[in-house]
Amino acid sequence: MEIGQSAIQRGVRAQLGRNPVDMLNEGQIFSGKVMKLLPGQMAELAVFGQKITAQLEVPLQAGGRYFFQVASLKGTMQLKVVSDNAPMQRTPDQAAALLEKLQIPVTKESVVFTALAIEMGQSLSKDSIQFGSAWLSKAGLKDGMEALRFMFSRNLPITENVFQALVSARSTESLTGKLEALQHTLVKLGDMPEATAALNRLLGEPTSSGKTAASLLLDVNAKAVHLAAALSTGSLSEKVAAVQILKQVLNMPASSADVPEQLASIVKNNLTTSRSPASIVAANIQEQPVAVKNNETTNSPSVQPVQMMKEMLVQLAVKPVTLETIASFKEAVFQSIPANHPDRAALMQQVTQLTDQLTKDVPAVNRQIASLFQLAFSIAATVPEQAAVRMALLLGTDAWPIEEPQVLPVHVNGKDVAVALRDAFRLLGIDHEAIITSKNQPEAMQQNVKQELLKLMIETIPAPIREAAEQIVGRLNAQHILSAESGPLQQLVMQVPFQFAAFQGDVTIKWSGKKKSNGKIDADYCRVLFYVDMTNLKNTVIDMQVQNRIIHLNIVAAAAPSLLKQMSINKMDRLKEALEEHGYRLSGVQFKEPSEEEAMQRHGTKPPLACVMDGEGYLGVDIRI
Repeated sequence: MEIGQSAIQRGVRAQLGRNPVDMLNEGQIFSGKVMKLLPGQMAELAVFGQKITAQLEVPLQAGGRYFFQVASLKGTMQLKVVSDNAPMQRTPDQAAALLEKLQIPVTKESVVFTALAIEMGQSLSKDSIQFGSAWLSKAGLKDGMEALRFMFSRNLPITENVFQALVSARSTESLTGKLEALQHTLVKLGDMPEATAALNRLLGEPTSSGKTAASLLLDVNAKAVHLAAALSTGSLSEKVAAVQILKQVLNMPASSADVPEQLASIVKNNLTTSRSPASIVAANIQEQPVAVKNNETTNSPSVQPVQMMKEMLVQLAVKPVTLETIASFKEAVFQSIPANHPDRAALMQQVTQLTDQLTKDVPAVNRQIASLFQLAFSIAATVPEQAAVRMALLLGTDAWPIEEPQVLPVHVNGKDVAVALRDAFRLLGIDHEAIITSKNQPEAMQQNVKQELLKLMIETIPAPIREAAEQIVGRLNAQHILSAESGPLQQLVMQVPFQFAAFQGDVTIKWSGKKKSNGKIDADYCRVLFYVDMTNLKNTVIDMQVQNRIIHLNIVAAAAPSLLKQMSINKMDRLKEALEEHGYRLSGVQFKEPSEEEAMQRHGTKPPLACVMDGEGYLGVDIRI
């Protein structure tokens, strides 16, 4: 299962440098057209885009297309006809007829494999058809077909290892998710200390839930943001689901089948109390302390306005409305929303609309306080990395207990992201084969994830663990395969789990350009694509084009280009300065929305490595400029 970059390059060069006819072996089958009949049962054939002369067992008709099988390569090539290749016949039908002639079972997988090989002008054999059919049966037709298509088009060695690696690259599950799942399984198993230690160094120590503390915190915040979005802008069914969650948070009965659009439904379900619905909300806000372990977090500038917002909600719910209370609530809302939040103006307008409906010197009615509470709940989620803390404070509950994130093995700040990425690649083992084949190999090579997974796979382990390890190693091998040279151009593809600020997930980088005469990449003329799926901007891509050390950035995201441009204005000077420090000059930054085709791919959650395989230039990154 180990595939090194050098091995892939040797295989590709060996096949690219050889004539396809010279690569034929006895028993192999290929499609060809009879161009001219010659004396002595000889014929001139058009195969693999060229003309050859071969001896035929039976006379054929000039202009006809046939499937030929190599009978002998001694002296003049001798061919026998397997079947005709009728031009009006569909390729699957041709494949099925060929399989019957070869006495190979006609299955969905064998027909698909054979038809694809015919379509792409590949030679076949009984063994290759049987092997390929078995691979497709295990991997699935959709991803398996795309992997085979890529192998055929790039002249890659047709081996199971290469096929499995490319299928792994098309998996929609992130590499980070695969690694964390394996880490959790090994921790529970308890007898794989070396592999577990390597994963822990890359991902951080797992919690009792099996996830790292950092990823657990991110999950909690993501759920909190999703809940707030469901309450504010979701469909009726999404609001119903969100309301049910809040009922559990506030320890309230969930027996009512009638769920209004507003948050008032929560308190109206509590029919056993004599308190008013508004006072129930106020009491739940006021009485229960928030359970957060980090006191510095609750006293942060991001959280303090939420405390004031909560206090003003209580005032509006249980006391006569005053202009001072309304003004204080508006100010708390204003301070709670980040200055660069795209919906800040709309949220403030909504606050004004709701408070204008309040009656002075009279407590707010049930539906009014519920609407204000729903708005406050949404505003609490406008700081995604602290959403859980802010919502728990607003609710007055420990529904989202926040764990202290541990220090990650790769410490990231604004100036050493490149170093952190290099460390992550090294810990993952991207260059494992290059190190072990290097003349300057260190005596004690540092432990990495790939090295330990390869050791793990030769041991006696449960099947699910072996399968998970194979999939991860396959994903790593795919990076070497996709980085193969193509003519004068070099392409490097790298994917690694990474954490930076509130982001934790895969970072995928595709570099393309020419090498210098010394074999190093030319950083003056190249193109770099960054793919990342982040919490807020989702799948975005940064297309960085470098010409004579002049950089132009195209940033494709689902958000409106005008909004992204406005958000980046204050950071543009710093970006220019940072590039100039490294000898580059920024010519411009352009923000784009994805095309209709790209948008459809996003909904299909097409992974970045699959996009690289399919030759697409855009799909997914997120960056703040």
